[in-house]
Amino acid sequence: MSQALRGSFCASHSGRVILPCRSTFTGKKVAFRAQRAQQKRQNASVTAFIREWPYPEFIEEVKEAFPEKGVATVEEARVLYSEDGYTYLDVRPALEYEDVGRVKGSVNIPMMIAKRVYDPEQKKKVVKKEENPNWIEQVKKKFPDTETKLLIGCSDGRTYSMDALMALDEEGYTNIVGLKGGYYGWFRVFDNKLGRRKNGEYAEQYTHDGDSCGIHSSGAGFERVDKVEKWVPPSY
Repeated sequence: MSQALRGSFCASHSGRVILPCRSTFTGKKVAFRAQRAQQKRQNASVTAFIREWPYPEFIEEVKEAFPEKGVATVEEARVLYSEDGYTYLDVRPALEYEDVGRVKGSVNIPMMIAKRVYDPEQKKKVVKKEENPNWIEQVKKKFPDTETKLLIGCSDGRTYSMDALMALDEEGYTNIVGLKGGYYGWFRVFDNKLGRRKNGEYAEQYTHDGDSCGIHSSGAGFERVDKVEKWVPPSY
């Protein structure tokens, strides 16, 4: 018996060969474990793909993560708004809120006051903005309970939201969350009636980070999805 073959068996005290050693199965076990690991990765990727509203597992995950997480993606924000009692506080100028669009059921308390005035140099009306000095007092009047759940959205998640969050935090509000991407990000995923956007033969599918768009289509509708992706909102 060769040394390699001898090492593949275990012998009893009587010298009779009875069972293969553990080393005989090592290759099979490693292959099996690798297969199981691959299956787990595949399952994980499928789970990540459906981490969006209204999947129950995703809803529970989001509820547990906020408000501590601080800033929500569009999908997370939809969960907070539709499933966890958050009020969408839109801090954009009222002019933009009315002209560009709004989230159904949202409350608008603008941080900036905007109006159109005639500019003689440009010979046209332009938007002029000034700070709303009564903003925090208006918020406190509308939401006197500092434990009110508030989802803060501006145009793009940067223009006004960070200032709003800091101001509310200083006033003692504890359940405040910022919306990543603001109204513009929300608009690309949901329409103004809170429906997920679907057009023609394609449907927009957003992953859990809320920023990327994948298209399931037979080829039709790409021109229309490009219009959504290339939409540039007016400047205010």
